[in-house]
Amino acid sequence: GTEAGLFAAAGIPTVVCGPGDIAQAHAPDEYIELEQIVACENFIDSLIAQLSS
Repeated sequence: GTEAGLFAAAGIPTVVCGPGDIAQAHAPDEYIELEQIVACENFIDSLIAQLSS
């Protein structure tokens, strides 16, 4: 879940990102491939490194 809609409605620019394919999300049989979790971890690690420098 995310509160991005609330932020956007208040005029606050919002980005939502995370692992998985939206085609598999919000369904009774939703899933995330392990490779997508690894890619997300790498993205977050890189983002932290860039914002910390």
